[in-house]
Amino acid sequence: MTRRNQPVRFPEGSDAVELDSAIYSIRRKVEFYMQMELRSSVARFSFAAACLMTVGLYLHFSFRAWFASYLSTSLDMPKFQNAIRLEPANADYHDLLGRKLALSGTSLDEAISEYREAVHLNPYEARYWLDLADAYQFAGRTGEKEESVLHAVAADGTTPYVAWVAANFFLLQGDRERAFRYFRVVLANDPEEVDSSLQLCWRASGDAIEVMDKALPPRSDLYLSFLRLLIAKEEVGAAEKVWNRLIGLHQVFSVKAALSYFQLLIIKQEVEAAKTAWDQVANIDASLQPYLQRSENLVVNGGFEETLLNGGFDWWYQTHPSAALAIDTSQFHRGTRSLEVTFNGHSVPGVQLVQFIPVTPNTYYEFRAESRTEDIDTASGPRFAVVDAYTNFSYVLTDDILGTTPWHLEQTRFQTGPNTNLLAIKIVREPPQPLIRGKLWIDDVELVKTFN
Repeated sequence: MTRRNQPVRFPEGSDAVELDSAIYSIRRKVEFYMQMELRSSVARFSFAAACLMTVGLYLHFSFRAWFASYLSTSLDMPKFQNAIRLEPANADYHDLLGRKLALSGTSLDEAISEYREAVHLNPYEARYWLDLADAYQFAGRTGEKEESVLHAVAADGTTPYVAWVAANFFLLQGDRERAFRYFRVVLANDPEEVDSSLQLCWRASGDAIEVMDKALPPRSDLYLSFLRLLIAKEEVGAAEKVWNRLIGLHQVFSVKAALSYFQLLIIKQEVEAAKTAWDQVANIDASLQPYLQRSENLVVNGGFEETLLNGGFDWWYQTHPSAALAIDTSQFHRGTRSLEVTFNGHSVPGVQLVQFIPVTPNTYYEFRAESRTEDIDTASGPRFAVVDAYTNFSYVLTDDILGTTPWHLEQTRFQTGPNTNLLAIKIVREPPQPLIRGKLWIDDVELVKTFN
């Protein structure tokens, strides 16, 4: 029979100890989980508060920077000064304020103060130093300007604009040594300022060797630019020095870029120098090899098999609306090409085509040329002429060619005068006024020395 009303008896001895231990363990676990829940809530709150503070600070500083930037675009001086109060460590704002003050023309000392603050905050920005240098220039403080320019160069001496300012400053001070050093940086890095820099260097020095040694980097394109400057000024002696240094670089360069040099030498009657230069450039540019005189025929490209260079010792030509020039590959006497001239019925003094040929005085030569015509209608047909390039004294003037003729040879001998060292082969009309229509083809033009 079950005893329902008897009290519960707890075990004694070891069993009692085990029960007490179990109850204690359960209580501790409950307390632990209650503490963890409390800590987790506090941590989450603290983290959220920290995030809000961080975002708030970020927004605060971002808005302040944005608002300062907005104020800095204003033309109103108080607003701009407020921008600086908001961002006092921004060197750009101090530099901009300095510019505003300097441009106003009434606060140069304040402008200098702002520029000085800008370079104090960021001494590695060359632009700030150059602005400060300009302010010193207006204030007549040359010594402090030089110091500022040197700081700008130290901060960024390889930027072309910085070097340009430094070069011009030292040039005005009469210090060509330092000026040329910085012009060298400009010439090496700023194609747009090459011509201006060379002009200033040449004007300051007038010595091609000094300019090349101290200002000109060893690049063929820069030497060609300097050469063009000297050619424009007709400085023959200086141009020859630059040419020789250019050749000494052993760098390939465009022949067309150098053709004006040969024109200068020919105009100035420097025939031997022109011959030497032609051989030199042909050794640098393999494409010129066909234009070298390698046979008894002194005429270069007399068969028109090569492209006309329009300069040097090849054919020179000019376009003329009444006498069109073209290379014809369907009509030729020998080879595969000839020169075609089309007269359109108007008056034209001759074909705008000439070749200069160095010769020896008091020497016999023979001129030969092949030509054919088609429907040449005029009272004065085209003729071959060989003249002294400088005096225009005529050595050869062939009969004029009229109507339609097959390929035929024009040939004559002559002796150069005692002072003739350069001949010009031309196609002329005598007299030049009558109208002319039709076509002329020329091929196999030759000039050979004879013993007569």
